[in-house]
Amino acid sequence: MDVAFGREFEGQGADWRYYGHAVCRPQSHSVSPVARSTGHAGRALAVSAVAIGLMIAIAIGLALLASRGTVEVRLGDETFGGQRAERLAAEIDRDGPILYPDVAAGDRDIMLQHLGDDPERGWFAFAARPEGTSRDCTVRWDSTEEVFRLLDPDGEVREPCDGQEFPADGTGLPQYPVAVRDGRLDVDLNAAQRETSTTR
Repeated sequence: MDVAFGREFEGQGADWRYYGHAVCRPQSHSVSPVARSTGHAGRALAVSAVAIGLMIAIAIGLALLASRGTVEVRLGDETFGGQRAERLAAEIDRDGPILYPDVAAGDRDIMLQHLGDDPERGWFAFAARPEGTSRDCTVRWDSTEEVFRLLDPDGEVREPCDGQEFPADGTGLPQYPVAVRDGRLDVDLNAAQRETSTTR
């Protein structure tokens, strides 16, 4: 440690006295942030490369297994619901069938319908449009005629929404099995995919 002295003297020769103070200067070392961060950057790149490699390997493995019919790859939840059947039945009786937009895959919107007075029975869940139809078209409930009509977002018959009619139970539209368990509703979203995979 470097020490600098300020000095004042009295007398001369061997009789001098020191009346001063020492100023301590802390040692300093040059720091190179570039040199220190080089190791971290290299490790981050290595970890990223390994992660990408694992993701590619998993994707290839799933594709191979799926092609052999030994694994089922699903997008989104397998079942939908969990709400109280009695409450939903009362809501549908009051306001009409409920449309559930698909927020996962983006195009599997579902219409939930209940017919009859028993909340344990009379449930129907079906696609909100025929297969291959634009998402601009959605079936809407006509409570007067008691039919669904394929209409545009404004509720009008306008291309490509041709006003096609479907009965109250959604016959003619892709259906999803519905079950009531312990008073709660479950809609099986992947029944059709499972049937297809077991017939291969």
